[in-house]
Amino acid sequence: MKVSELQELYINELKSLLPEWKFVKNHRHFKLKQGNDVVWSLHISCINHDSDFDAVGNVAVEYLSGKQRVCIIGAELGNIEGRGQIRFPVSSSGEAIASAKQLYNFFVQTGLPFLNKFSDPNLVVSVLRAGGKNAMLISPFTNQHEEQINRLCQMYSVDM
Repeated sequence: MKVSELQELYINELKSLLPEWKFVKNHRHFKLKQGNDVVWSLHISCINHDSDFDAVGNVAVEYLSGKQRVCIIGAELGNIEGRGQIRFPVSSSGEAIASAKQLYNFFVQTGLPFLNKFSDPNLVVSVLRAGGKNAMLISPFTNQHEEQINRLCQMYSVDM
């Protein structure tokens, strides 16, 4: 089976596990609106090999003002747990389904709590202000932290 066909099986299994989430094919991610100004994402990265691939799950919280992005924070699922990148290997159609279920279960266990936690702009601002390992986890580009803090403070009237 072609790698592209395995990926399609994998994504289709995730679609069945995430029926309320919208799949955006060209970005290979699932999105779920949380109110008017927050969107959750589960992005699936595929590391291709000759006859198989490894999937990696990344989550993000995107803050919006209308249709304009104010701030986005996120992390790879394994990094949230402090274990480093976790790959879900796929080399056959059966493994595609089993691996998608494994990633989904890991997402429910690790990704959803992260999304819930960081949907609080006050917490995001607090973590970014504190700096260090946790700030780097949710936003690795430290040169953007001050701008992210300022935008969230303006949007949500968080204390500057």
